[in-house]
Amino acid sequence: MNPNLPLVSIVLPTHNRRHLLERSLQSVINQTYPHWELHIIDDGSTDETWTYLLTNLPSWKRQMISFGRYKKSIQIHQTEHRGVSAARNFGIQKSEGEWISFIDSDDEWCKEKLKKQIQYHLDHPKLFFSQTNEIWNKKGNLLEPKGKYKKLQGRFLEQSLELCMVTCSSFIAHKETLANIGLFREELKTCEDYDLWNRILLSGFSIGLLEENLLTRFGGHDDQLSMQYQAIERFRLYSLLSIRNEMVLESAHPKTKKLDTTIPIVVSPLEQILLQNAILTRLETLLLGREKRGKEVQFLVRFKTQLLKNVPIPQKELLTLLDDSLF
Repeated sequence: MNPNLPLVSIVLPTHNRRHLLERSLQSVINQTYPHWELHIIDDGSTDETWTYLLTNLPSWKRQMISFGRYKKSIQIHQTEHRGVSAARNFGIQKSEGEWISFIDSDDEWCKEKLKKQIQYHLDHPKLFFSQTNEIWNKKGNLLEPKGKYKKLQGRFLEQSLELCMVTCSSFIAHKETLANIGLFREELKTCEDYDLWNRILLSGFSIGLLEENLLTRFGGHDDQLSMQYQAIERFRLYSLLSIRNEMVLESAHPKTKKLDTTIPIVVSPLEQILLQNAILTRLETLLLGREKRGKEVQFLVRFKTQLLKNVPIPQKELLTLLDDSLF
């Protein structure tokens, strides 16, 4: 056994999913990787999740065997309900590992997932982020992502701006590098992962791919975040406009580079065009949809004007996109 394996911190947020937790949690306990800590964050559940965690924690701990300097541990945390982004950020802040991994409460890891992913990074020391391939379980039907949903590696910004191309439960990050880029936007109720992947890619980093199916995603249940909100594109538009605001302000007030790394962090002219086109496409989609339903569109028209003038959009105006009562 390699005596210098890094500690991996695993963050598992949950909200009213007591009935699903055992599967995801057991897949962490079954990991063959010897050096990890699991942080379970009960995000203000009202279905007795906290009682379930307290009751079962001793039995989960009895299943774990540690060797030498390596440790396996589970810590449970209870917070007020603030959403998945805040729950993940809370877990990251509590973590002590060199690497951060995430698993959602409705997903399941292959038992070799962490072992193979850490070895992948030991073999590719210039990579700070990666994901794995996955299987989709849709009500018992097992599928592999095909076509535009097939996982990619490298700097796949164009595809990432169109779709969420990384799965949080298969993702792993070098903690310090992730902190320098920024954690999850806590105001986003959904599409928070889409936002983070694009910020990573626009910061000049590549995302590696371990081409093995080391994750099973379970879909089709009613409480999936992507199924709870109207006009899901508004969240992606908010993300892209927020990123674009930061770029405009950065160009006006350049800051010292955060990381001493050879990986470029300057956004190229082509990437700026890709970002603007992605914003315009989503603006047009929302404009057409709201006009068709006879809803007010002036704020979207104003966003488009400010975008084309290359001026930042006030945060108070951007937050309109997150107001459920308007959609």
